[in-house]
Amino acid sequence: MLIYKAVQSNIASKDKKKKWHPCLIKMGNVVDTQMIGETIAERSSLTAGDVHNVIRNLMAVMREQLLNSRTVKLEGLGTFTLVCQSRCKGVDEEADVSPAQITGLRCQFTPEYTRDAGGNITRALIQGASYIHVNQLTKALGAGGGGNTGGSGDDKPGGGGQEAPDPAA
Repeated sequence: MLIYKAVQSNIASKDKKKKWHPCLIKMGNVVDTQMIGETIAERSSLTAGDVHNVIRNLMAVMREQLLNSRTVKLEGLGTFTLVCQSRCKGVDEEADVSPAQITGLRCQFTPEYTRDAGGNITRALIQGASYIHVNQLTKALGAGGGGNTGGSGDDKPGGGGQEAPDPAA
């Protein structure tokens, strides 16, 4: 469930009104490599150490390939490529183009997508997204009657302390 709140723009539109837009809220702690590794280990026959080693090696190999002007595609996830930004609006002659114009380098990620027979596109990481306004979430948690509503302070959905669902089921 993606949680959002209403945020008013700082800039007025053509009709001189500051419009309102949804803004996604991030909940809990950032999910780091260790937590990802432990979760994958729970769902597989690998140890957490094995998974961490694979993740570290994946990052090293991806960095190596990207820095060698390659594009990295992970099937089912998406494509990573490096993109540079340059200062100024450009130069008049092709011969004058140089790395001195580059002011920034970023890794661009494009999620993988599939297209069904009707032409609808589904992006890998956002398939099945649903939304709830932060006020609705607060009301839903308040109406829970003191049960496990995820507010146990451990920043894990569902409150933690529960066995992970069997991915084979």
